[in-house]
Amino acid sequence: MLKQLLLVVAVLAGPQAQAQDKRAHLDQMAQPELCVYKAKLAAAGAWIRIHKHATSCNTIKYLWHDDETEFEIDVVKQATCYGFESGVDPISAGDNMYLDCMAEKHL
Repeated sequence: MLKQLLLVVAVLAGPQAQAQDKRAHLDQMAQPELCVYKAKLAAAGAWIRIHKHATSCNTIKYLWHDDETEFEIDVVKQATCYGFESGVDPISAGDNMYLDCMAEKHL
């Protein structure tokens, strides 16, 4: 299961890694790209809950690069918490986050 999750994250992270190479920030992403990123974070949050790596959203440990904006930090924490608190499996948490995100109106 862990190998499968890591493989999925590695495959899905490819486009994200390319965006980071271009120094793209979350506030510059198109809505679909941002929603995919949030879905991955929600899936990670649900996985953290299932495997008991944290007892609440407040105890999730993040590794920062120290160049994140406040917006980026908020997006990461909110999406991860969404998945953690969802009470569903990681795939469902990611799917739900994606659908909720895509339903939002972004100007």
